[in-house]
This record gives sequence, structure tokens and C-alpha cells, in this order.
Amino acid sequence: MTANPSWKDPFGSNRLGLWLADRRDRKAKQIGRVAARWGWLKPMGERGKVVWIIAGAERENVRLAVELLRAIRARRLDIRLVLTFKHDYPDMLALLDDCDKTGWGYAPCDHPKAVARVMARFEPFGVILVGARPRPNLLAALKGHAHMLAVNLAEAADFDCERIYAADESLAAQRNQAPVVDMRAILTQAQVDPNFKSLVNGPHARHLWWLHQAASESTTCNVWRTAFADDVLFVSGARPAGAVQPISSWNREPPAAGSVIWVDDDKWLPAIAAAVTATHLEQFSPSLLWQAMAGGAAVSRALAVVLPKAQLDEALPVVEDVIATWLQYRDNPIAARKHGDTARRLFWQERRLAEQVSAELVERVFEW
Repeated sequence: MTANPSWKDPFGSNRLGLWLADRRDRKAKQIGRVAARWGWLKPMGERGKVVWIIAGAERENVRLAVELLRAIRARRLDIRLVLTFKHDYPDMLALLDDCDKTGWGYAPCDHPKAVARVMARFEPFGVILVGARPRPNLLAALKGHAHMLAVNLAEAADFDCERIYAADESLAAQRNQAPVVDMRAILTQAQVDPNFKSLVNGPHARHLWWLHQAASESTTCNVWRTAFADDVLFVSGARPAGAVQPISSWNREPPAAGSVIWVDDDKWLPAIAAAVTATHLEQFSPSLLWQAMAGGAAVSRALAVVLPKAQLDEALPVVEDVIATWLQYRDNPIAARKHGDTARRLFWQERRLAEQVSAELVERVFEW
């Protein structure tokens, strides 16, 4: 049995699971979430066609959906825009405060009554899926819809779309396929204040390193403490075992030699990526991938990390002995910079293509 059975899905169609979700939300005084679950949603504004943007559960999908919405709003002032999501990210959604005729809220569940209600209230002229495959009942309701776009789906679209924007080469060769590119590369912070490294090092001349680990018991972190006793290691992902300092409580004083700092706040990652000598990814994350490449440091990956494009192998070689590779980079900084330059070049190549494809998407919506 899975830890989260499908019948408990608060966005599914099982009545018992939906009742439990409603009960939980009412206890938490989240009445708006209950109403949204059953399709009691209404577009902002009185006139104009409705374009419905449906975002996936992951934070990066909501962020991309917000940016696409803002770009569409800049071109189309006549339509009404609606964004629905599974998880609320107030910091991102605040970017929509200045968008007229724009509403956003929790997604409806896939119960037939909820789907029928939201379709009747929205009457969507266009639908844009961002990292979100429609559930069965919603998909049936959207069948034959003239204007439907799919962006960054995790699997190949087995339903009709006007245009498919895939981020992974393994999902290419679909009908109506745009050039394969990850639009999340546009969201990457590529120009970073260089003072972070000086802030961390203070008067010390030492190397900084970044490990994105998949599990707390990762051996790389423990071996690093012995091999790089004078340096500083930043660890994102799973919290490292042993003595670590969360970056959220860092007092901006240079940490002691051999410190392991757990990055429990992602806002620091752009600065870290630009300050370290090298980065190693033990697990795949699209946003971390582009951020690491944009930083200009050497980047490597574990064998389990499958890249979305084959050409990225040049920038992210598979490394089994991370410590040995980092020791080589420490002793040969020119080689490290060479690998970093390759990663940054391929990042900007992806970003330029993402900007072109994103502009094509917005132009397509403009012509609807």
C-alpha cells in the first residue's frame, strides 16, 4: 500500500477521500479551499474570453505558470485569466496583484459534479497546462477543445493539444511539438552579486563547495569533512547527518573551517552557485540544474540523474568519486573553470531557446 492512497487525493474523484479533505479543511477554517474543490470558482471581470491556466503541484510549475500568465496579460488586456493550483505559494502569487481581470485559487477536484460546475462557470476559451496532466473527468470535459496547450508535462501527452511544449527529449516527436526546451531556464537568476564568496570567506583563502544530496546518510558529506578540513560545504536537499548549521540562522559571519551549512532556504542558491568551485547533484531537480549551470562553477552528477537533453552530458559528467574529482579541481582551478564555462555556455543556449519558445506561446495566445 502506498503512503498516500489515490482515494485520499483531495483533487481526485473518490467521494470518501473528498469528504475527508473537506472535513480537514473546514477544521482548519479553509472554507475557500472547500468551495474551490467543488468548482465554485468565478473568473474576475464581467466580460472577455477566459483562458484557464492549470499548474502542477510543484513549486517550479506554479512559478512558471505565474510568469506565463504575466507575459500573456502584457499582450492581451481583453481576456480574463484564471490560474488554479494545488499548493499555495503566496510569495509567487503576490506577483499577480497588479494584473487586472485575473483570478487565482485552488484547483477543483475531478468529481464529475465539480468538473461540470467549473466548466460551466469558466466556459474556457483556452486552457494551458503547466506541468499538470488533466484528471480523467476533466480530460473528458476538455476533449475536442480547440485551444489547449501543454507545457512541461512529466509524460508524453496522450490527448489532443494545439501545441505541446516539452522540456525533455524523451517526450519529443509528439504531434504539434515545439522545439524541446525547459522554459524554467528563464526563471533562473543568472546575474548574481559576487560579494557572497567574500562574505563567507572573510580573511580566509579557501574553496566553497555545493552538494545537492538525495539522502541524509550520504557518504560524500562525511568524507568531505576529512578531505577538505579548511573549506566550507553547502548542502541542499536532504539535511546532512551530524553537526550542521542551517543557512537560515547564519549570522553573516565567516563560518569556521570545515563547516557544513545546510541550505534550508532556496533563496541562497543563486549566490552559492556563483561562489563555489564545484557542484555535484545526487538527484535531479530542473530548477537546481539550471541554477548550478548558470553559476559558472564546474557541475557533475550522480549516475541516477537523468538529464533532459543529451547535449548536457558535456556540462554534467557522471562522477562516482566526488571527493577525488573535487580534489583535482582544487589542485587545478583552470580545469574547474573550463568545466564551469561549458556549463554556463549551455545554460545560456537553453535560456535563449526558452525565451524564443516562450514568446511563440504568448504570441499564439495573442492570436486566439
